[in-house]
Amino acid sequence: MAEGSGMTTPLVSQQKLLVQHREKHFTAGRWYLAAKSEADHYERELRREQEEIVSVPDTEAAEIGEILSQYGLEPHEYAPLVNALRRDPRPGEGGEERGNDSGGVRGGGLVPLAPYAFVPAAGRAMLTSAAVTLAALLFFGYVKGRFTGNRPFLSALQTAFIGAIASAAAYALAKALQLS
Repeated sequence: MAEGSGMTTPLVSQQKLLVQHREKHFTAGRWYLAAKSEADHYERELRREQEEIVSVPDTEAAEIGEILSQYGLEPHEYAPLVNALRRDPRPGEGGEERGNDSGGVRGGGLVPLAPYAFVPAAGRAMLTSAAVTLAALLFFGYVKGRFTGNRPFLSALQTAFIGAIASAAAYALAKALQLS
């Protein structure tokens, strides 16, 4: 069949639809994982900072002074603020802001799609994609757990589970659209 003839086989159309829907759901799952990881990290940092306000108040006051001095404030200018924070540190507010590596999140979308470029049979490509993706999710979940202070094996299982749910939802949607 000529490429520009407008006639495509149902298998090619179904495969393209499946790939498009899987990519959207994997992206949503990865964004959820990134947000969950950030929230977990924030909670741990908040608890650590709250503990340090009580256990090492002078160190915390010095950190605040160091930060404020980077903005050009002198010790006599920020001392009243530091003293006010010592009296009322307002636990539950504040925390450190972290950036998000969205390029890494977007780049991870190539992992589940790569088998479709190298495996000629659509069914085998889908199974290969699922296996490769599951392995990648387990690996990255473990690494994420190690670097964020969570339990690595639990993090790996959570990451793989959420990815599997997203994949199953994408597959079900593609099947439903195929039938309609």
